[in-house]
Amino acid sequence: MAKRIANVIVDSPIREPLDYLVPADLEIQVGQRCLVPLGSRKVIGIVIGFSEESRFSRLREVISRVDDVSPLSSGWLALTLFSARYYQSGWGQVAIPALPKFFRKLPGKLHERSLERLRKEKKRSVKKSSEKPQLNSEQSAIVEEVQLDGAFYPALIFGITGSGKTEVYLHLMEKVLLRDPEAQVLLMVPEINLTPQLVEKVQSRFPQFEVVSWNSGMAEGQKASSWLACHEGRARILVGTRLSVFASFKSLKLILVDEEHDPSFKSQEGVRYNARDLALKRASIEQIPIVLGSATPSLESYKNALEGKFKLFKLTQRANSNAHLPQLSLVDIRKDKPINGLSQETANAITETINSGRQVIVFLNRRGFAPVVECKNCGWQSTCPHCSTYAVFHKTTGRLTCHYCGWSTPLPKTCPKCGSYELLPIGRGTQRAEEELETRWPEARVSRLDQDSARQRGSASQVLDAVHNGDVDILIGTQIVAKGHDFKNVGLVVVLNTDPQLFSSDYRARERLFSVLMQVSGRAGRDKTEGKVLIQTRYTEDDIFKHLKSQDYEGFAAGELEARRASFMVPFSAQALIVAEGKEISSVLAFLQKLKALAEKIKSPSIRIFEPVPLTVQKVMDIERGQLLIEADSKVEMQKFLNRFQPEALSLKAKGSWYIDVDPLNY
Repeated sequence: MAKRIANVIVDSPIREPLDYLVPADLEIQVGQRCLVPLGSRKVIGIVIGFSEESRFSRLREVISRVDDVSPLSSGWLALTLFSARYYQSGWGQVAIPALPKFFRKLPGKLHERSLERLRKEKKRSVKKSSEKPQLNSEQSAIVEEVQLDGAFYPALIFGITGSGKTEVYLHLMEKVLLRDPEAQVLLMVPEINLTPQLVEKVQSRFPQFEVVSWNSGMAEGQKASSWLACHEGRARILVGTRLSVFASFKSLKLILVDEEHDPSFKSQEGVRYNARDLALKRASIEQIPIVLGSATPSLESYKNALEGKFKLFKLTQRANSNAHLPQLSLVDIRKDKPINGLSQETANAITETINSGRQVIVFLNRRGFAPVVECKNCGWQSTCPHCSTYAVFHKTTGRLTCHYCGWSTPLPKTCPKCGSYELLPIGRGTQRAEEELETRWPEARVSRLDQDSARQRGSASQVLDAVHNGDVDILIGTQIVAKGHDFKNVGLVVVLNTDPQLFSSDYRARERLFSVLMQVSGRAGRDKTEGKVLIQTRYTEDDIFKHLKSQDYEGFAAGELEARRASFMVPFSAQALIVAEGKEISSVLAFLQKLKALAEKIKSPSIRIFEPVPLTVQKVMDIERGQLLIEADSKVEMQKFLNRFQPEALSLKAKGSWYIDVDPLNY
């Protein structure tokens, strides 16, 4: 009788599946998790197939099946395989980390009992259904036209802020869930702080269905419970952030991606995948519809829609017929010079808004008190000893902190270099702005929402609830405040310190700036009274503000796409970034030169290789970093090149580590 051989993937740099003998008394299927020996360790693996022969002469045995959890689907396996190949990683390096920790750790004695507890975990009940708003004609047309019948159907909803994209999502969900008693829906959002409010909204709309969430801020037990509920088909709706694209479903029928333009969908560690792009691939594999939504679509998605690859829908009016688009004005700070960050016109507008009983959002995309502390006497500046960047002053803790490695030290009382007492905070972050706002408007209730204030679990939700309940007069925050919040009483949005992004060397900077300014502007005037937006700038004539004032995303996008086409930048080309790390920048760049020589040797005419250079932030955690940029005429050509390049590159000896970032967003 021929021996049965299981092909198993594990979380290791090994690119090919490993072969293991299956004991005669072990029943195991493709897609099931198993326990296998790897060197001297026992590890979790996933069976991806069986064979009768192996290229290895001596095989070890599968130890056991992990538990009775049903197999991962062929669609899930296909998605993780595609991800591994496209992002130049091992299959197991994608598939195993995509599971919650509970399902990828070695099973203990109480594993089965814990598994049953996860199955019985009670979800929060919702007693009654929330009111269903009446759709306007544009919303109704989208709900009617989106094709939900068993085929891959990519669509992009381009809708102005406040146009009711979420309500369209909910109506599409309803159609799918009510027509099929087993159907499941995935709703992806970019920001963890948006998840609780959105889950609550979805639960109140669909109290008859189990709704779960999955994001990095949840406890491991909650993640495992949500994952299992989706895998076994009990949960009908999953609301999740980036990693939810890898959730396991029994009967997935619709994917929705809100704020599809957001860079948070791109992973910046481990396997550097783009969850929006993988959501599109998953919909293609599963042959189901996928709907992307944004007030400022990514240029990649917008170009796909213009070319007919996505169905394009537009929402041109606010869902609330009483709501008005905000009036946007520029404050020329060359003439109206700011005092403590605010011009006189801006200060007057804040006072007027508060006195009228409405709320103010102040947007400053820089956290901390001051980005650097400087000695007035000798010019010493606060820098991180482990990174090539400044240490930011945080007044709430009295410490200098590096936002890259986390290094922190108390603010020195005297200059470490010359002993002078004249240490001055330079620049302005959200903590400093908060303090200045509290000093200038002592009667106002001021709150701050940024990465620091949102660090504790639930703290962001508390601030957002306070704004919704009218318990905050002025909210100062970073881009967290710009994302998808439906604040009914915000009458004024103030935007500070955007000018540096107008002249960034990053070709995506203007697209990102336009997007975040459009998004934060959209927080104003969402109810009956017209809102106002004030942007402080020295460059009032810049085209970006002309398009913002008229809410003209299409005009802005047309100009950006034409500039990208002329310079052959994404989305009219494809990019990959090779990043090398080591103790000395000279050895890092020398290794990248070897990779460049290899790339030049095997590249086709459609590939362009640039010179190795240090990263913008060259050193992080005492590790020096360099990059080699590769450009191709298309993604297909890039994949052909990388599939030839990487196996040979892996044979080169490096003193440090290196990785490939396909479709990079930052470099």
